[in-house]
Amino acid sequence: MRLGWLCLAVFGCDEVTDATSSATIAPTVTETTAPPNVAPPLSTAPRATASSSVTTTPPTATQCAPSLSHRGRLDARTSAALERCESLRTGLGKASKSCGLGERVAGDRARFLAAVPVIDAATKARIRELHARGKALGRKPDVFGLVGDSITVSTDFMAPFSVNVKRRVELDEESRAALTFAGGETVIDVFRKTVAEPSTTGDRDSFSAFRAAKVGASANWALEGGAASAAVELMQRVNPSIVIVTFGANDAAAKNGSPEELADEFERHILEIVRFFEERGVVVILSGEMRHGDAPGVKACPSDGKPNDWAIAVATNATVARMAEIACRDHLPFIDLRHALDAATNYGLGPDSVHMTTFQQGGGVLDARGLDCGNNIRNFVTLLALKRVREALLE
Repeated sequence: MRLGWLCLAVFGCDEVTDATSSATIAPTVTETTAPPNVAPPLSTAPRATASSSVTTTPPTATQCAPSLSHRGRLDARTSAALERCESLRTGLGKASKSCGLGERVAGDRARFLAAVPVIDAATKARIRELHARGKALGRKPDVFGLVGDSITVSTDFMAPFSVNVKRRVELDEESRAALTFAGGETVIDVFRKTVAEPSTTGDRDSFSAFRAAKVGASANWALEGGAASAAVELMQRVNPSIVIVTFGANDAAAKNGSPEELADEFERHILEIVRFFEERGVVVILSGEMRHGDAPGVKACPSDGKPNDWAIAVATNATVARMAEIACRDHLPFIDLRHALDAATNYGLGPDSVHMTTFQQGGGVLDARGLDCGNNIRNFVTLLALKRVREALLE
């Protein structure tokens, strides 16, 4: 999320902690021009050109991206919607007290499962070819990397599951069943036992290793600086076989342009990120982001001036939908976080109406109460996506 001028001057954001603050920082990053091993070229699915917009009708089949079929007034994502103004939700109270107060209804579990589309044959073929390429290039099996903005920087996201982090982890029977492989291990167990980042201060697993994430980052940030970029540093320090990429909120909130223009620019940057990792034999999982709510101190409507919450909400809808469209069109694994969060209290939004809530007992609590909170839901669907990808790769 954007926590530059937008957050500091307008939102008064919650504190965000870097999950890698105690890690040994590597020296200046450089990357060799050629990998030490040679793999056969990867055949790629047809893609839109970098300058083109997705013009195909958004799929509505829940097997692809359920949120693309959301058609409420708050789901608007075109310039036409800026002629009106909708009332958005405001975060209530402290983040730890605005969710998890009651048990979720049974249907919400089905929603969470649907938010991680089952990997179809075309996607499976794509990621298995990528995985083979990565293996030839020496990528670490059972290691994943994280790429994104402030919600990926947050230690409430995935870090609670690390052996290096003393946080509460609790799975109820339904969550454990969804996250357990046929052999009996959970996806948490599998990624805990593999060293992702060796360190003189203690080896780190994927959950607590270096993240290519920055507060306030837009999608273009990940590759800025070429050989010194965060994406290159991730490859050198973690060398993952899978990465989870989450952007879109700052691409909508911190840039000028119509929702359509912002989505087009966002797509160009996402395709560049995908291309970067796939050329290195890394499987990319794309993830959507949360809604934008009624942020304290921000004007409500376009008629009130800029910035205003409704215009930001519409633009965020546009970038989130475009991420889903890219995943559907190009056969990439996808986490439909927007669909999952729509089941949560206040859409999983915290007091600033921008970042997500966390259950008061921690983001690692995946039971009926915890799964009413934004980061807990995100952790569950992210773990589920990793499980499904790993199953597809190892069949």
